[in-house]
Amino acid sequence: MKRLVLPLLLCVMCGHVYGRGFGGGGFRGGYGGGFGGGYRGGYGGGFSGGFDRSGGGGFSSFSGSDRFGGSYSGSRSFDSASGWGGRGATSSYDHTWDTARGGSISTSGTRGAAEGRYGGFAAGGTRDTSVTTAGGKTYSGSREGGVAGGPMGRTIGGASGSVDGRYGTSNWNTAFAGNRYGNMAHYSSFDAATAHGTAYWSGSYMTNHAAAVRGGFGYYNCFHPAWYAAHPGCWAAAGWAAGAAWATPTYGALAAYCGITATDYPPDYDYGSAVVYQDDTVYVNGQESASAQQYASQATAIANQGQTANPPPTDDWKAIGVFALVQGDETTSNNIFQLAVNKDGIIRGNYYDGLMDSTTPVFGSIDKSTQRAAWTIGKKQDRVFEAGVYNLTQGQCPCLVHLGPQKASQMMLVRVDQPKPEK
Repeated sequence: MKRLVLPLLLCVMCGHVYGRGFGGGGFRGGYGGGFGGGYRGGYGGGFSGGFDRSGGGGFSSFSGSDRFGGSYSGSRSFDSASGWGGRGATSSYDHTWDTARGGSISTSGTRGAAEGRYGGFAAGGTRDTSVTTAGGKTYSGSREGGVAGGPMGRTIGGASGSVDGRYGTSNWNTAFAGNRYGNMAHYSSFDAATAHGTAYWSGSYMTNHAAAVRGGFGYYNCFHPAWYAAHPGCWAAAGWAAGAAWATPTYGALAAYCGITATDYPPDYDYGSAVVYQDDTVYVNGQESASAQQYASQATAIANQGQTANPPPTDDWKAIGVFALVQGDETTSNNIFQLAVNKDGIIRGNYYDGLMDSTTPVFGSIDKSTQRAAWTIGKKQDRVFEAGVYNLTQGQCPCLVHLGPQKASQMMLVRVDQPKPEK
């Protein structure tokens, strides 16, 4: 389990970051050169005189019964070290839950982080999870990933994993390399907007672009029982069968479910075509609609209606689907939305940062009169996403990201379908 964390710490101490696995074999060659040549000398020579260890650690174990009639047990450990050259820490955990109905969940993993003398850093972790249902079905998944950066902003990172369950076995990996400056929101590109603006994307461009994104998609292991169990705090609909989050509803079915009057010509929020920003004005189908600030405020109000709603845990939900979020000409994405809606038009779901393996619930709603959908990552309002209801039922569509009233960026949502199980 500690095969990733130790090499990550070593690469910081040695003062080098190698493109193929962070040096020392941190990813065991798993990316086949995916970092494109890598990066040397990022930490200005590293420690030059060794690592004077001082720190501490500990180990603890636990067990007991939970209030639902099941039981739990496990262990955790922690170790840290520091010296004139830098500091670092590692931890490991191993947890098991047995449910009252005969199912079980086991998860174990490691985490580690280190900071070098000259400002470089590295962090990473591993996780293995298996779920056995009361009916005897088994799901399992594993993941390892990490990121490292030099003091001047150069970063490399990546992740790999596998899942074994209802849809067979699949493996995936992803990697990145580049300069990152400022608040990049977990290395995503959401902060790239500098002004209001939309661009025309033809149907063929979006179709071809989306096909390339799907071809490199590496997160089919998400939104299944083992994944939910391994990501405490994520949103999950009660009573959904495995894989239900990946459903692809038609516009008619989604509109009928939410009580929206479906027509042969639904409102089309095709940003860059039907909805266009020009200077500080938003035009809808060629007609002046609102100022850019007003349009952003409308989206924020729609999203806020979903933030303040408090649907019961047993409420019925209809999946909108799973979408990869991409900007510009990107053909890969580590930013994933899983969206669902209830009959009142309240949106819930998850934003999954695949690179950092972190999950945040999504809050939003649908304005049934305009058929605009808007949502946020968590309950903050500094970043509001919006798209049309009709557009969300298509294979791909433009979306807007409002970063306050002064900035907006056009991005693309690419619907990703659950792969068919092999026969």
